[in-house]
Amino acid sequence: MPPLFPPLLRLKRWTRSRSGVGWRSLVPAGLAAIAAGLALAAAIAPPSPEAPTTLMPVAASGQARGLRGWLGWGRYPQQPLVLPPPVLPQPLPPQQAWPELPLVQAQPGFSDLDSGHWAWPVLADLSRRNLVTGFPDGTFRPTAPMTRAEFAAQLAQLFPLSPERSQQVQVPAYADVAASNWAYDSVRQAVQMGFLSGYPDNSFLPNQTISRIHVIVALSNGLTLKSSSNPATALKAYPDHGQVPPWALRPLVAAVEAGLVVNYPDRDQLAPNRPASRAEVAVMLHRALVYTGSLKAVQGPGGGLEAPTP
Repeated sequence: MPPLFPPLLRLKRWTRSRSGVGWRSLVPAGLAAIAAGLALAAAIAPPSPEAPTTLMPVAASGQARGLRGWLGWGRYPQQPLVLPPPVLPQPLPPQQAWPELPLVQAQPGFSDLDSGHWAWPVLADLSRRNLVTGFPDGTFRPTAPMTRAEFAAQLAQLFPLSPERSQQVQVPAYADVAASNWAYDSVRQAVQMGFLSGYPDNSFLPNQTISRIHVIVALSNGLTLKSSSNPATALKAYPDHGQVPPWALRPLVAAVEAGLVVNYPDRDQLAPNRPASRAEVAVMLHRALVYTGSLKAVQGPGGGLEAPTP
């Protein structure tokens, strides 16, 4: 039977006859050629990104020969060039939840007040909001009476005047409040907002001390407080309610029900005709702002003085 692959057998015999060496003898040479190819590939492979790369020029003069010349190495000698390793982008850490900082109560900074004063919590809250100021000598003078001009200035600072209100209400020219008076604008704004008014003789009396009942009625009128309660019933918890002028009864009852009236240290005394101290006015103004929702109530004597139960 003839062989299936006669040409291959003839080639094998021819190869043996020509070289005298078997094909097995060619294996080491093939392996060596493969190793040389791998070494060449490693030599020309790009560097690892973790380490810096230094490019060195060929120092020999003339043109490089062989494989280096064919690759173009050595044609342009220059100084070594060090390349930094590439910077790989790193993922950002997850967002951390920062706890809220504790609220630190600001100090009023008045030289004649300390934390033991009954109005300290309220004055501290107003001071840190720049809603109340003292005198140039650094004092607040909490027991000093407040004048009508000073009260008008406080009202103008704490309560905004709407454009509609400013156009609807005409302010008379008070004979004792000239345009050059420091409180001129404040008096006009307090009158336009409905907190204060002048007297029948076309005067305002800016330097006159303001009584407690005038402060209470002013806040009640400016905030348009209303009440249908019987004054005799609503004010029976106050033994001195008979000292209240008849024209002030209704506004007083509305202010009591709104929680604006401050009585310190005697909670059951209205003392309507006594001059209002600067501390009392500040606390009642703060309560008015709490009533309107502009501020939050504070804890402490000045912020927690409630009227007695009728």
